Amino acid sequence: MQITSDLTVTIQKLLSARSGVAGTNQQAFAKAGTALRTEAPVIRPGATGHEDGTEYDPFGSFGRAPDVPATSPAGASSTTTADDPYMHAGKANYGELYAEYTRFIASMVEADRQHKDSTVPRYFIPAGETQETVMAMEEHDYMWAVQDEMEAAADRSPQAQANKAIANQGLSYGDATRMASDALFSLQKALPALNDTLARLTPTAVEERMQSVGGDPKLQRLAQQVAKNDMLFARSSLRYVDRIVRSIESGPNKVDGAILVKNGQGQYQLGDFSISFNGQLMLTSRDTFKAF
Repeated sequence: MQITSDLTVTIQKLLSARSGVAGTNQQAFAKAGTALRTEAPVIRPGATGHEDGTEYDPFGSFGRAPDVPATSPAGASSTTTADDPYMHAGKANYGELYAEYTRFIASMVEADRQHKDSTVPRYFIPAGETQETVMAMEEHDYMWAVQDEMEAAADRSPQAQANKAIANQGLSYGDATRMASDALFSLQKALPALNDTLARLTPTAVEERMQSVGGDPKLQRLAQQVAKNDMLFARSSLRYVDRIVRSIESGPNKVDGAILVKNGQGQYQLGDFSISFNGQLMLTSRDTFKAF
């Protein structure tokens, strides 16, 4: 299925929108494109935000210590040197990445407290990037890149590989069905908010919103902040949705059809699919999905 590449294209379109939507107020939107929920959006990781107990959280574990300690075997040896203090994708260990992740979040929270932009050095270089391009990345893009690499580093450890193999072997049909149903339930719950936000980011919608507030500078700034929040919410939600789809397609699951598709109005919805586990049919798109 093509959902991963489709989500990537959508995110790239959102990023390109920062240079100005519908040709209006280009300077004001130059930095738009950076978080997340439609109710009380969280701009900086670590902020409290809207905690309503919903079943999905686009932020993951921002601002919290992960379950795996920094001293885990995945981060036992350093990959940085005095000559090259930078961590590189595929080589950096978990401990180094966790330290960079928490350092960077702390710097963003402190910058937010002082009402300043965060311009601290960035020591992780994702694949295909350079020291210069990393410094030009949006704050959340860099943080997400570190988070992804941190998870990959933990997965690379021999213990994690062994645990995954044991877990897959011991996974029952019932457990696999409940896990897939829970993931699809979360996916269904996330789509309405994502689609609503994407609709608010169309050039026409942004243009109408800017015109509706008139020339009042305070209202103009508020409209710009709303657009910025919507942009970051959409990007984070797309990332979250992509992770759910990947989780359903992983392990012994076999997916026939497309879990996620775009309709004629450009909105995301569940497609026509069936999911099997070791040759046994578990779920189809016509089933009712439940959380457990």
